[in-house]
Amino acid sequence: MAVLVAILLAVLVAAAVLVAASLFSSAKDRRESPLATFRSGWAARKNPDAEQRAAAAAAAVEPVDLSLAQFLRETVDEGEAYLQVDDLAATLQRAKEKATGVLPGHRDR
Repeated sequence: MAVLVAILLAVLVAAAVLVAASLFSSAKDRRESPLATFRSGWAARKNPDAEQRAAAAAAAVEPVDLSLAQFLRETVDEGEAYLQVDDLAATLQRAKEKATGVLPGHRDR
């Protein structure tokens, strides 16, 4: 019984949020208000458009099971690395120089 009360309360709160959101939407957004979007989505559940059919077909495809090692082997990119060690070393050296430059007594090192 407590579960039914919780579900009913959740549905009522969701409905209240939907109504409040559509009441506070501006006049120019009235055609795209949350309530209008919900109504069009509810009406389209029986006659989905081509985009919804394509999404449903893509979701129904069986997943491919492969190991992480196999996935990494097949998707390896031989291009230039994202992080260059020389650039990183130069950046760290500049940061070290700036950090030691502000400390008293460490300017001449």
